[in-house]
Amino acid sequence: MMAEKERILIIQDDEEMGFSLKDFFITEGFEVEHVEKGAYPFRKLMTESFALIITDIRMPGFNGFDILTGLKKLQPETPIIVITAFGGEEVQRRAYEMGATVYLEKPIDFDDLRELIHKMIPQRKKNQRGVTNGRNSNCLPREAI
Repeated sequence: MMAEKERILIIQDDEEMGFSLKDFFITEGFEVEHVEKGAYPFRKLMTESFALIITDIRMPGFNGFDILTGLKKLQPETPIIVITAFGGEEVQRRAYEMGATVYLEKPIDFDDLRELIHKMIPQRKKNQRGVTNGRNSNCLPREAI
């Protein structure tokens, strides 16, 4: 019997980035749902379970901070990676305060992302939180601040 693939939800309004992330995760052996904005992520999370959620911060109609709060209410144990092209220390601090597990600034280093996800997803199964990755200063776990 074949093992069920872990599922990842990508919330990303930038079509090119969304498809890049989706292709990357499919290549890594994950099942991927990509939504671009609005209430779609919440509808998905009310009926489906995910091993990992990736969200952008700046999106039309919603921002990642609003989404983070809802995500944590609907699936509190699911790790969340926040990505942004408009970062900084204040954005990073706020993302962690609102429930992000990992904060990344664009451009994304896909080798670092690969390492991160393979650490994060097994940790979810153990009901643990946080990831350490010292290779990329733009990729800091919550406990590093």
